Order: sequence, then structure tokens, then C-alpha cells
Amino acid sequence: MDTTIFLAKIWGPVILAVGLGVFVSRSYYIKIYRDLEKETLAVLIFGMVGMAAGIAQVLSHNVWGTLSQIIISLLGWGLLIKGLTFAITPRIVDWSGNLVSNTKLISFVGVFTLVVGAYLSSVGYFGF
Repeated sequence: MDTTIFLAKIWGPVILAVGLGVFVSRSYYIKIYRDLEKETLAVLIFGMVGMAAGIAQVLSHNVWGTLSQIIISLLGWGLLIKGLTFAITPRIVDWSGNLVSNTKLISFVGVFTLVVGAYLSSVGYFGF
């Protein structure tokens, strides 16, 4: 199986579920951002796991050809950068979480994740 398709089958449903969750359980997602800064060990663990997963994905898929390949590669790099940010500068994570949860950006994030999740799911499972 092609690596892009394999990763689209993983990322697509996960991102789609998060996008749906933003609309179905908005207050829960806002609470996650609010409570995360209180759990400093969790932030460090998220950072370490994010870095490891990001490195693994970048090493296995760093392809910039088709739209699906670009999205998958960006997800890997984004995961790596987010993990680094969690581990090195957790205050930026707190600030960005507050920014998203305090504004109407959360609706934009929800729509964006729904679209990306649906696209990757369709590429992974239906070959679109």
C-alpha cells in the first residue's frame, strides 16, 4: 500500500472526528485548552509524543507532489513543530489555545478540520 494512502486512512478519520467534535462538543474542546496549562506534565508528555510521531512521519513521508501528499507531509511537519513547541515553549501553546478558544477562530478550525478530514478519508478509503 502506498504510504500516502496508508497515512490518509489514519489521519482522515482522526481529523474528521476532531472537526465534528469541535461543533458537537465545543465547550469540551474549549475546556481542554483551558485545562491544559494546569497539567504541566501532560504538556511535556504531549510534546515528547508529538515530536516522536512527527519525526516518524517525516522520515517515512516527506513527499510534496499531489495535494494529498502535500497535506500528509504538512501534517507530519506540523506534528513535529507542535511537539517541539509543547516541549520547548509551552507558554506559546497556552497563548495560542487561548486565542483560538476566545475568538470565532474555533468555528474556522472546525470547518477546516472537517474539510481536510473528509478529503483525506475519501483519498484513503475511496481513492478520490
